[in-house]
Amino acid sequence: MATQGKILVYKREAKKGVTYTYRIEAGRDPITGKRKQVTKSGFKSAKEARAAAQPILNKLLLGENIIQSDITFGEFVEEWFDSYKLNIKLPTQVRYRYTIGTFNKFFRYKKMKDITLYQYQQFIDEYAKDKQYLTVTNMHQIIRKIFSYAVKYNVIRSNPTISVVLPSIPPKRKEVSQLYLTKEELRDFLDYVKNYSEYYKKSYKTAYVYPMCATLAYTGMRVGEACALIWQDIDFDNKTISINSSMYAESYNNYKRQSTPKNESSIRKIIVGDTLISILKKWKKVQLETRIKYGTQNKRDKEDYVFSKYCKPKDYELPVIPNAISAVFRVIDNHKIFKKHLHAHLFRHTHVSLLAEVGVPLEVIQERLGHSDDETTRKIYLHITDKTKKDAAQIFEQYIQK
Repeated sequence: MATQGKILVYKREAKKGVTYTYRIEAGRDPITGKRKQVTKSGFKSAKEARAAAQPILNKLLLGENIIQSDITFGEFVEEWFDSYKLNIKLPTQVRYRYTIGTFNKFFRYKKMKDITLYQYQQFIDEYAKDKQYLTVTNMHQIIRKIFSYAVKYNVIRSNPTISVVLPSIPPKRKEVSQLYLTKEELRDFLDYVKNYSEYYKKSYKTAYVYPMCATLAYTGMRVGEACALIWQDIDFDNKTISINSSMYAESYNNYKRQSTPKNESSIRKIIVGDTLISILKKWKKVQLETRIKYGTQNKRDKEDYVFSKYCKPKDYELPVIPNAISAVFRVIDNHKIFKKHLHAHLFRHTHVSLLAEVGVPLEVIQERLGHSDDETTRKIYLHITDKTKKDAAQIFEQYIQK
Protein backbone atom coordinates (compact mmCIF):
# COMPACT_ATOMS: atom_id res chain seq x y z
CA MET A 1 0.00 0.00 0.00
CA ALA A 2 1.27 3.46 -0.91
CA THR A 3 0.05 6.77 0.45
CA GLN A 4 0.32 10.34 -0.70
CA GLY A 5 -1.18 13.05 1.52
CA LYS A 6 -4.78 12.01 2.18
CA ILE A 7 -4.80 9.71 -0.84
CA LEU A 8 -4.59 6.02 -0.09
CA VAL A 9 -3.76 3.70 -2.98
CA TYR A 10 -4.44 -0.04 -2.78
CA LYS A 11 -3.06 -2.83 -4.90
CA ARG A 12 -5.59 -5.51 -5.80
CA GLU A 13 -4.87 -8.88 -7.33
CA ALA A 14 -7.55 -10.75 -9.21
CA LYS A 15 -7.82 -13.43 -11.91
CA LYS A 16 -7.80 -10.72 -14.57
CA GLY A 17 -4.62 -9.21 -13.18
CA VAL A 18 -3.39 -6.50 -10.84
CA THR A 19 -5.30 -3.18 -10.48
CA TYR A 20 -5.02 -0.19 -8.19
CA THR A 21 -7.72 1.67 -6.24
CA TYR A 22 -7.58 5.09 -4.64
CA ARG A 23 -9.47 6.22 -1.56
CA ILE A 24 -9.82 9.76 -0.20
CA GLU A 25 -11.12 10.62 3.25
CA ALA A 26 -13.68 13.26 2.37
CA GLY A 27 -15.12 14.38 5.68
CA ARG A 28 -18.69 13.75 6.74
CA ASP A 29 -22.04 13.63 5.00
CA PRO A 30 -23.63 17.12 5.33
CA ILE A 31 -27.00 15.59 6.15
CA THR A 32 -26.31 12.40 8.15
CA GLY A 33 -22.95 13.38 9.67
CA LYS A 34 -21.54 9.96 8.76
CA ARG A 35 -17.94 9.55 7.60
CA LYS A 36 -17.61 9.64 3.80
CA GLN A 37 -14.95 8.34 1.43
CA VAL A 38 -14.38 8.73 -2.29
CA THR A 39 -13.00 5.63 -4.04
CA LYS A 40 -12.36 4.52 -7.58
CA SER A 41 -10.83 1.31 -8.92
CA GLY A 42 -9.44 -0.15 -12.12
CA PHE A 43 -6.17 1.75 -12.53
CA LYS A 44 -3.19 -0.03 -14.09
CA SER A 45 -0.62 1.51 -11.73
CA ALA A 46 -0.35 3.31 -8.40
CA LYS A 47 0.93 6.36 -10.24
CA GLU A 48 -2.15 6.43 -12.49
CA ALA A 49 -4.44 6.08 -9.46
CA ARG A 50 -2.74 8.95 -7.62
CA ALA A 51 -2.90 11.15 -10.73
CA ALA A 52 -6.65 10.58 -11.00
CA ALA A 53 -7.19 11.25 -7.30
CA GLN A 54 -5.10 14.41 -7.05
CA PRO A 55 -7.62 16.85 -8.73
CA ILE A 56 -10.33 15.59 -6.40
CA LEU A 57 -8.10 16.04 -3.37
CA ASN A 58 -7.25 19.57 -4.55
CA LYS A 59 -10.95 20.45 -4.62
CA LEU A 60 -11.33 19.10 -1.10
CA LEU A 61 -8.37 21.17 0.13
CA LEU A 62 -9.88 24.27 -1.47
CA GLY A 63 -13.08 23.71 0.48
CA GLU A 64 -15.15 22.45 -2.43
CA ASN A 65 -17.72 19.72 -2.01
CA ILE A 66 -16.50 16.40 -3.39
CA ILE A 67 -19.15 14.20 -1.80
CA GLN A 68 -22.85 14.09 -2.22
CA SER A 69 -25.42 12.91 0.27
CA ASP A 70 -27.45 9.77 -0.33
CA ILE A 71 -30.60 11.56 0.85
CA THR A 72 -33.66 11.18 -1.38
CA PHE A 73 -35.60 14.11 -2.79
CA GLY A 74 -38.58 13.27 -0.58
CA GLU A 75 -36.44 13.27 2.56
CA PHE A 76 -34.55 16.42 1.66
CA VAL A 77 -37.57 18.49 0.58
CA GLU A 78 -39.36 17.66 3.84
CA GLU A 79 -36.45 19.07 5.84
CA TRP A 80 -36.14 22.05 3.52
CA PHE A 81 -39.83 22.96 3.65
CA ASP A 82 -40.05 22.71 7.44
CA SER A 83 -37.50 25.53 7.58
CA TYR A 84 -38.54 27.55 4.52
CA LYS A 85 -42.27 27.74 5.34
CA LEU A 86 -41.51 29.90 8.40
CA ASN A 87 -40.78 32.82 6.06
CA ILE A 88 -43.77 32.61 3.71
CA LYS A 89 -47.49 33.23 4.08
CA LEU A 90 -50.01 30.40 4.34
CA PRO A 91 -51.38 30.73 0.75
CA THR A 92 -47.82 30.51 -0.56
CA GLN A 93 -47.22 27.47 1.62
CA VAL A 94 -50.20 25.77 -0.02
CA ARG A 95 -48.80 26.51 -3.48
CA TYR A 96 -45.40 25.15 -2.49
CA ARG A 97 -46.92 22.00 -1.00
CA TYR A 98 -48.83 21.38 -4.23
CA THR A 99 -45.65 21.80 -6.30
CA ILE A 100 -43.64 19.53 -4.01
CA GLY A 101 -46.40 16.91 -4.11
CA THR A 102 -46.41 16.94 -7.91
CA PHE A 103 -42.64 16.55 -8.13
CA ASN A 104 -42.67 13.88 -5.44
CA LYS A 105 -44.82 11.64 -7.64
CA PHE A 106 -41.81 11.26 -9.92
CA PHE A 107 -38.76 11.75 -7.69
CA ARG A 108 -39.71 11.10 -4.05
CA TYR A 109 -37.52 8.00 -3.67
CA LYS A 110 -34.74 9.06 -6.03
CA LYS A 111 -31.47 10.25 -4.49
CA MET A 112 -30.87 13.96 -4.92
CA LYS A 113 -27.43 13.34 -6.40
CA ASP A 114 -28.86 10.99 -9.04
CA ILE A 115 -31.43 13.41 -10.50
CA THR A 116 -30.07 14.59 -13.83
CA LEU A 117 -30.84 17.45 -16.19
CA TYR A 118 -32.18 14.93 -18.72
CA GLN A 119 -34.62 13.46 -16.18
CA TYR A 120 -35.75 16.89 -15.06
CA GLN A 121 -36.24 17.99 -18.69
CA GLN A 122 -38.42 14.92 -19.28
CA PHE A 123 -40.48 15.79 -16.20
CA ILE A 124 -41.01 19.42 -17.27
CA ASP A 125 -41.95 18.39 -20.83
CA GLU A 126 -44.52 15.91 -19.54
CA TYR A 127 -45.90 18.27 -16.89
CA ALA A 128 -46.33 21.10 -19.41
CA LYS A 129 -48.54 19.16 -21.83
CA ASP A 130 -51.83 20.44 -20.40
CA LYS A 131 -50.63 23.47 -18.42
CA GLN A 132 -50.38 27.19 -19.04
CA TYR A 133 -46.94 28.75 -19.36
CA LEU A 134 -47.19 30.65 -16.05
CA THR A 135 -48.10 27.44 -14.20
CA VAL A 136 -45.04 25.66 -15.63
CA THR A 137 -42.80 28.63 -14.83
CA ASN A 138 -43.99 28.78 -11.23
CA MET A 139 -43.41 25.04 -10.81
CA HIS A 140 -39.90 25.32 -12.25
CA GLN A 141 -38.94 28.28 -10.06
CA ILE A 142 -39.88 26.45 -6.87
CA ILE A 143 -38.07 23.22 -7.81
CA ARG A 144 -35.02 25.19 -8.94
CA LYS A 145 -34.98 26.98 -5.57
CA ILE A 146 -34.99 23.63 -3.74
CA PHE A 147 -32.02 22.30 -5.70
CA SER A 148 -30.15 25.61 -5.32
CA TYR A 149 -30.53 25.24 -1.57
CA ALA A 150 -29.15 21.69 -1.81
CA VAL A 151 -26.08 22.98 -3.69
CA LYS A 152 -25.55 25.78 -1.18
CA TYR A 153 -25.39 23.31 1.69
CA ASN A 154 -23.22 20.77 -0.15
CA VAL A 155 -25.90 18.10 -0.47
CA ILE A 156 -25.24 17.97 -4.24
CA ARG A 157 -22.48 19.47 -6.39
CA SER A 158 -24.58 20.95 -9.17
CA ASN A 159 -28.17 22.01 -9.81
CA PRO A 160 -29.79 19.79 -12.51
CA THR A 161 -32.54 22.35 -13.17
CA ILE A 162 -30.31 25.24 -14.26
CA SER A 163 -30.08 24.50 -18.00
CA VAL A 164 -33.57 23.13 -18.53
CA VAL A 165 -35.44 24.46 -21.57
CA LEU A 166 -39.01 25.38 -20.69
CA PRO A 167 -41.50 24.25 -23.35
CA SER A 168 -42.89 26.88 -25.68
CA ILE A 169 -46.53 27.28 -24.69
CA PRO A 170 -48.56 29.90 -26.56
CA PRO A 171 -50.50 32.06 -24.08
CA LYS A 172 -54.26 31.71 -24.04
CA ARG A 173 -55.44 35.02 -25.34
CA LYS A 174 -58.52 36.51 -23.77
CA GLU A 175 -60.28 39.65 -24.90
CA VAL A 176 -59.68 42.45 -22.41
CA SER A 177 -63.40 43.20 -22.39
CA GLN A 178 -64.00 39.72 -20.90
CA LEU A 179 -61.93 40.58 -17.84
CA TYR A 180 -64.45 43.02 -16.35
CA LEU A 181 -68.13 43.94 -16.25
CA THR A 182 -69.49 47.08 -17.85
CA LYS A 183 -71.48 49.50 -15.70
CA GLU A 184 -74.73 48.02 -17.03
CA GLU A 185 -73.55 44.43 -16.49
CA LEU A 186 -72.51 45.25 -12.93
CA ARG A 187 -75.89 46.81 -12.17
CA ASP A 188 -77.68 43.76 -13.56
CA PHE A 189 -75.51 41.44 -11.52
CA LEU A 190 -75.97 43.35 -8.26
CA ASP A 191 -79.74 43.45 -8.82
CA TYR A 192 -79.66 39.69 -9.33
CA VAL A 193 -77.64 38.91 -6.19
CA LYS A 194 -79.75 41.34 -4.19
CA ASN A 195 -82.75 39.17 -4.98
CA TYR A 196 -80.53 36.11 -4.41
CA SER A 197 -79.93 37.46 -0.91
CA GLU A 198 -83.54 38.35 -0.23
CA TYR A 199 -83.51 35.31 2.00
CA TYR A 200 -82.30 37.78 4.61
CA LYS A 201 -84.99 36.80 7.07
CA LYS A 202 -85.69 33.39 5.57
CA SER A 203 -82.27 31.84 5.10
CA TYR A 204 -78.95 31.95 6.92
CA LYS A 205 -77.02 30.57 3.94
CA THR A 206 -77.11 33.33 1.34
CA ALA A 207 -77.78 36.55 3.23
CA TYR A 208 -74.16 37.71 2.93
CA VAL A 209 -73.93 37.36 -0.87
CA TYR A 210 -75.24 40.80 -1.87
CA PRO A 211 -73.30 42.90 0.69
CA MET A 212 -70.15 40.89 -0.07
CA CYS A 213 -70.44 41.37 -3.85
CA ALA A 214 -71.27 45.05 -3.41
CA THR A 215 -68.17 45.48 -1.23
CA LEU A 216 -65.96 43.79 -3.84
CA ALA A 217 -67.42 45.91 -6.64
CA TYR A 218 -67.33 49.26 -4.80
CA THR A 219 -63.82 48.87 -3.37
CA GLY A 220 -61.89 46.55 -5.71
CA MET A 221 -60.48 44.69 -2.71
CA ARG A 222 -59.36 41.08 -2.98
CA VAL A 223 -61.84 38.45 -1.84
CA GLY A 224 -59.43 37.29 0.90
CA GLU A 225 -59.25 40.86 2.20
CA ALA A 226 -63.05 41.14 2.21
CA CYS A 227 -63.44 37.85 4.08
CA ALA A 228 -60.94 39.02 6.71
CA LEU A 229 -62.76 42.31 7.43
CA ILE A 230 -63.96 42.83 10.98
CA TRP A 231 -66.41 45.54 11.98
CA GLN A 232 -63.77 47.69 13.65
CA ASP A 233 -62.13 48.04 10.17
CA ILE A 234 -65.17 49.98 8.98
CA ASP A 235 -65.51 53.63 9.99
CA PHE A 236 -69.11 54.55 9.21
CA ASP A 237 -68.65 58.18 10.26
CA ASN A 238 -65.63 58.88 8.06
CA LYS A 239 -66.73 56.41 5.37
CA THR A 240 -63.49 54.44 5.22
CA ILE A 241 -62.52 50.77 5.23
CA SER A 242 -59.12 49.78 6.59
CA ILE A 243 -57.48 46.74 5.01
CA ASN A 244 -54.79 45.15 7.14
CA SER A 245 -55.41 41.42 6.87
CA SER A 246 -56.37 38.57 4.55
CA MET A 247 -58.25 35.32 5.03
CA TYR A 248 -56.38 32.08 4.42
CA ALA A 249 -58.66 29.08 4.07
CA GLU A 250 -58.38 25.58 2.69
CA SER A 251 -61.79 24.72 4.15
CA TYR A 252 -63.97 25.45 7.16
CA ASN A 253 -61.79 22.99 9.06
CA ASN A 254 -58.67 24.99 8.28
CA TYR A 255 -58.97 28.77 8.03
CA LYS A 256 -57.11 31.67 9.59
CA ARG A 257 -57.29 35.44 9.60
CA GLN A 258 -53.70 36.41 8.88
CA SER A 259 -51.94 39.22 10.68
CA THR A 260 -51.05 40.93 7.38
CA PRO A 261 -52.56 41.07 3.87
CA LYS A 262 -50.86 39.86 0.67
CA ASN A 263 -47.96 42.34 0.78
CA GLU A 264 -46.90 45.64 2.33
CA SER A 265 -48.62 47.78 -0.32
CA SER A 266 -51.88 45.94 0.44
CA ILE A 267 -52.15 47.67 3.82
CA ARG A 268 -54.35 50.66 3.03
CA LYS A 269 -57.45 52.69 3.87
CA ILE A 270 -60.17 52.96 1.21
CA ILE A 271 -62.60 55.86 1.08
CA VAL A 272 -66.11 54.69 0.14
CA GLY A 273 -69.38 56.40 -0.69
CA ASP A 274 -72.85 56.55 0.82
CA THR A 275 -74.17 53.62 -1.22
CA LEU A 276 -71.79 51.02 0.21
CA ILE A 277 -72.03 52.51 3.70
CA SER A 278 -75.81 52.12 3.55
CA ILE A 279 -75.53 48.52 2.30
CA LEU A 280 -73.13 47.59 5.10
CA LYS A 281 -75.26 49.24 7.78
CA LYS A 282 -78.30 47.22 6.64
CA TRP A 283 -76.21 44.07 6.56
CA LYS A 284 -74.91 44.64 10.09
CA LYS A 285 -78.50 44.89 11.29
CA VAL A 286 -79.39 41.62 9.52
CA GLN A 287 -76.33 39.92 11.02
CA LEU A 288 -77.34 40.98 14.54
CA GLU A 289 -80.91 39.78 13.95
CA THR A 290 -79.54 36.44 12.78
CA ARG A 291 -77.42 36.11 15.92
CA ILE A 292 -80.46 36.75 18.10
CA LYS A 293 -82.59 34.34 16.08
CA TYR A 294 -80.12 31.45 16.36
CA GLY A 295 -78.52 32.43 19.67
CA THR A 296 -75.01 32.69 18.29
CA GLN A 297 -73.91 35.81 20.15
CA ASN A 298 -71.39 33.63 22.00
CA LYS A 299 -71.15 30.84 19.42
CA ARG A 300 -68.71 32.42 16.99
CA ASP A 301 -65.07 33.33 16.54
CA LYS A 302 -63.58 35.95 18.84
CA GLU A 303 -63.16 38.20 15.78
CA ASP A 304 -66.31 40.12 14.87
CA TYR A 305 -66.29 39.36 11.15
CA VAL A 306 -68.19 41.63 8.78
CA PHE A 307 -69.24 38.73 6.56
CA SER A 308 -70.47 35.64 8.35
CA LYS A 309 -73.11 32.95 8.09
CA TYR A 310 -74.93 30.64 10.46
CA CYS A 311 -73.93 26.98 10.18
CA LYS A 312 -76.93 24.94 11.28
CA PRO A 313 -75.17 21.53 11.61
CA LYS A 314 -72.58 23.04 13.97
CA ASP A 315 -75.02 25.55 15.51
CA TYR A 316 -72.28 28.11 15.10
CA GLU A 317 -71.61 31.38 13.27
CA LEU A 318 -68.71 31.05 10.83
CA PRO A 319 -66.86 33.69 8.81
CA VAL A 320 -67.40 33.58 5.07
CA ILE A 321 -64.28 32.14 3.41
CA PRO A 322 -63.19 32.62 -0.23
CA ASN A 323 -64.20 29.03 -1.11
CA ALA A 324 -67.79 29.84 -0.14
CA ILE A 325 -67.85 32.85 -2.48
CA SER A 326 -66.43 30.74 -5.31
CA ALA A 327 -69.16 28.15 -4.73
CA VAL A 328 -71.87 30.83 -5.02
CA PHE A 329 -70.40 32.10 -8.29
CA ARG A 330 -70.31 28.54 -9.67
CA VAL A 331 -74.00 28.09 -8.87
CA ILE A 332 -74.90 31.38 -10.57
CA ASP A 333 -72.68 30.52 -13.55
CA ASN A 334 -74.53 27.22 -13.98
CA HIS A 335 -77.76 29.16 -14.47
CA LYS A 336 -76.11 30.77 -17.54
CA ILE A 337 -77.77 34.11 -16.88
CA PHE A 338 -74.64 36.17 -17.46
CA LYS A 339 -72.38 35.92 -20.50
CA LYS A 340 -69.12 36.41 -18.63
CA HIS A 341 -67.54 33.87 -16.29
CA LEU A 342 -68.11 35.00 -12.73
CA HIS A 343 -65.35 34.98 -10.14
CA ALA A 344 -64.30 37.25 -7.28
CA HIS A 345 -61.42 38.88 -9.18
CA LEU A 346 -63.86 39.96 -11.91
CA PHE A 347 -65.12 42.69 -9.57
CA ARG A 348 -61.59 43.89 -8.83
CA HIS A 349 -61.06 44.27 -12.57
CA THR A 350 -64.49 45.91 -12.91
CA HIS A 351 -63.52 48.48 -10.29
CA VAL A 352 -60.42 49.30 -12.33
CA SER A 353 -62.39 49.71 -15.56
CA LEU A 354 -65.05 51.98 -14.09
CA LEU A 355 -62.50 54.21 -12.36
CA ALA A 356 -60.52 54.44 -15.61
CA GLU A 357 -63.73 55.29 -17.48
CA VAL A 358 -64.32 58.36 -15.34
CA GLY A 359 -60.70 59.52 -15.64
CA VAL A 360 -59.10 58.42 -12.37
CA PRO A 361 -55.30 58.20 -12.88
CA LEU A 362 -53.66 54.77 -12.95
CA GLU A 363 -51.47 55.55 -9.92
CA VAL A 364 -54.54 56.37 -7.80
CA ILE A 365 -56.27 53.17 -8.92
CA GLN A 366 -53.21 51.08 -8.07
CA GLU A 367 -53.01 52.64 -4.61
CA ARG A 368 -56.70 51.97 -4.03
CA LEU A 369 -56.29 48.33 -5.08
CA GLY A 370 -53.21 47.87 -2.94
CA HIS A 371 -50.49 47.07 -5.43
CA SER A 372 -47.71 49.10 -6.99
CA ASP A 373 -47.91 47.42 -10.37
CA ASP A 374 -50.04 44.75 -12.01
CA GLU A 375 -50.09 43.69 -15.66
CA THR A 376 -53.84 43.02 -15.82
CA THR A 377 -54.71 46.32 -14.14
CA ARG A 378 -52.53 48.20 -16.60
CA LYS A 379 -53.99 46.26 -19.54
CA ILE A 380 -57.58 47.10 -18.52
CA TYR A 381 -56.68 50.73 -17.81
CA LEU A 382 -55.04 51.21 -21.20
CA HIS A 383 -57.95 49.48 -22.93
CA ILE A 384 -60.52 51.77 -21.31
CA THR A 385 -58.54 55.00 -21.68
CA ASP A 386 -57.77 54.21 -25.33
CA LYS A 387 -61.50 54.01 -25.99
CA THR A 388 -61.99 57.29 -24.11
CA LYS A 389 -59.33 58.96 -26.27
CA LYS A 390 -61.13 57.83 -29.40
CA ASP A 391 -64.44 59.15 -28.06
CA ALA A 392 -62.76 62.46 -27.28
CA ALA A 393 -61.49 62.74 -30.87
CA GLN A 394 -64.98 62.10 -32.27
CA ILE A 395 -66.57 64.61 -29.89
CA PHE A 396 -64.01 67.20 -30.89
CA GLU A 397 -64.67 66.68 -34.63
CA GLN A 398 -68.42 66.85 -34.15
CA TYR A 399 -68.05 70.08 -32.19
CA ILE A 400 -65.83 71.69 -34.88
CA GLN A 401 -68.24 70.78 -37.65
CA LYS A 402 -71.21 72.45 -35.97
